Amino acid sequence: MRKLYLVNEVGTTYYLDYRNNTLIESLDGFGFDFNIEYQDFADKFVENKRKVQQRIINVTLLFLEGYEGFTIWREFITNSKKMRLYYYADGLKYCYVNVKSTSKSQLESFIIRSSVSIECLSLWLVDKTEVINVVESNEGKIYPYNYAYIYSVSYNGSVTLNNECVKSVPLKIKITGNLLNPRVIIRQNGIEVSKLRLLLDERDEPVIEVSSDPTNQYIKRIVDGVETDIYEYQDFSYDNFLFLPPGISEVFFDPGVMEPSTCEISFSEEYIAH
Repeated sequence: MRKLYLVNEVGTTYYLDYRNNTLIESLDGFGFDFNIEYQDFADKFVENKRKVQQRIINVTLLFLEGYEGFTIWREFITNSKKMRLYYYADGLKYCYVNVKSTSKSQLESFIIRSSVSIECLSLWLVDKTEVINVVESNEGKIYPYNYAYIYSVSYNGSVTLNNECVKSVPLKIKITGNLLNPRVIIRQNGIEVSKLRLLLDERDEPVIEVSSDPTNQYIKRIVDGVETDIYEYQDFSYDNFLFLPPGISEVFFDPGVMEPSTCEISFSEEYIAH
């Protein structure tokens, strides 16, 4: 059974069902549309560029509480600065949206019927998060001396991520703990495909955040709730703003110090349709 609901920037939810006495009469716009450019080679056409068109969702809503129900909808939309539309069908996905317009009919049998136009600001998204917990690893050769001799001790870790969509997606990296020139490396089939290195010597157990989102790229340090822009402390010979390619990847994290730390990796898979 499909479910739709809107969530705004403060977490207030408007359900398009009996919970808000707002029912869906008709729904359209959940497919996809490509704008494709071709190059002509003697009447043989080769695809040159493909771009997803912005999606418009059109829905007809029935407000079972009449004018009062329409007013609740109007207040939710006008007081929301940022909205996500969640759609549950074969799994739960969401996209960022703007409600462009809402019509208002006459009251019929205590019900108001409205045509709503919703502009999609992103593809359909599925959020995923993995955490690399770096602790002491003392696996290695132990020689039979009077004291334990550990052949190798390492403070790094890795995690396997699976990007199930067909395009590379930006990562958000959140590192917590002391650091010395930390690195994050993405590998596929043992080959490095992208890597991050920050030129930092941290001893106050800060939180370091790196966002690769093209619309909101940043590198910042957070200590006791105070944020500092540290964009200039990246190693510019590295990629630094990491994208996870399609398929299975190994993400390796090295904090550069012999102390426990964590590296949280978040990303949103993107789908053209749901």
